[in-house]
Amino acid sequence: MEKLIPQFLDDDLDNQDLSDFLDHIDNCPECKEELTIQFLVRVGMQRLEDGNTFNLVKELERELADAKKKMHRRKTLVLISYILEIAVAALFALCLLLAIAL
Repeated sequence: MEKLIPQFLDDDLDNQDLSDFLDHIDNCPECKEELTIQFLVRVGMQRLEDGNTFNLVKELERELADAKKKMHRRKTLVLISYILEIAVAALFALCLLLAIAL
């Protein structure tokens, strides 16, 4: 999972990888620590260059919470798309039956 950390920080993981990554990070202290380090280096350096004040630990927690919300929305959209596909298939079958009956 450590190889996925840069992709996570770039918001460049597909649904399955993001889901697997978030589940793993919640249960693996070593990977969570590595994520924290990479986040601190990447974001912290930029904040220092910009001269901004920051709380990187809270920012990382917010990033993880936002990613979990995004994953939930993605799963909901996938479920809705499956339901719509089934509805379209059912309507198509109904139209065929009506065409045959008439």
